[in-house]
Amino acid sequence: MAKIRDLFHEVGNFHNKISVCAGLAKMELAHDFKGKSLPPETKKLLSRLSDLEKNAIEASVILNQLKDAVYNIADPDIDRKCDGKEGK
Repeated sequence: MAKIRDLFHEVGNFHNKISVCAGLAKMELAHDFKGKSLPPETKKLLSRLSDLEKNAIEASVILNQLKDAVYNIADPDIDRKCDGKEGK
């Protein structure tokens, strides 16, 4: 079983990947339609990608708050199962 610190790190990495991928997709669309009028579907897609970026950033903020709360009551480097017994 993974340590608490490792789990928080892994979730944070997923948030970063989501945010970066959404940003890169927006850049690619902007490049593809440079100097052209955006179709309504593309405008909608860009809006959804912006929302995805925003939500990933907000989720990271909440994750950090949760991490701080957990670290105040549990050692993040101890590997424990849900029953409180040491993991292997």
